[in-house]
Amino acid sequence: MRRFLAALLVLVASGGGLSLPARAETSAQFDVSASIEPGCRVDGLGGAGDAGLIGTLDFGTDSSLSTATHSATTTAAQAIRLRCTPGLGLSMTVDGGSHAASGQRHLQRGGDASARIAYQLCRDAACSQPIAIGGVTGVAVDAANAEDVRLPLHALLTLPGGLAPGVYDDRLTVTLTW
Repeated sequence: MRRFLAALLVLVASGGGLSLPARAETSAQFDVSASIEPGCRVDGLGGAGDAGLIGTLDFGTDSSLSTATHSATTTAAQAIRLRCTPGLGLSMTVDGGSHAASGQRHLQRGGDASARIAYQLCRDAACSQPIAIGGVTGVAVDAANAEDVRLPLHALLTLPGGLAPGVYDDRLTVTLTW
């Protein structure tokens, strides 16, 4: 009886003596996709997200007694290159700089907080569209400027006269979002 069961077990384990072909799948499918989003490229962008110096707002040189009004812009000589998808919603925020006080940006002579000159930052050369400290300002991106987007940064200052001689400066930080 044991021999019969052992032979039956061998017969069942071997497929009962029937030879069936083995079946295996030889093909399968899978999906491949990519999502392309609108965005910008800032040439020269460092690993920490710091693009470096955009440019300089230079009001020039004048007499310590002057009460002249001077304007400046970074648009013509911007040091960074910004390329964006046409139609992208690009915006910039500009901080108050190193010497902001009472909601106003200031140039300052060295470490002397009493030697300051107030100035306005604007979107346009006439300074009719001010850029508020921390305010969000839209930047147009279209087919005409998509390969070389210039940030609308203009400034205006009126000298008060009677200033101590020296170099008055400030440093602003621009943050771009899209």
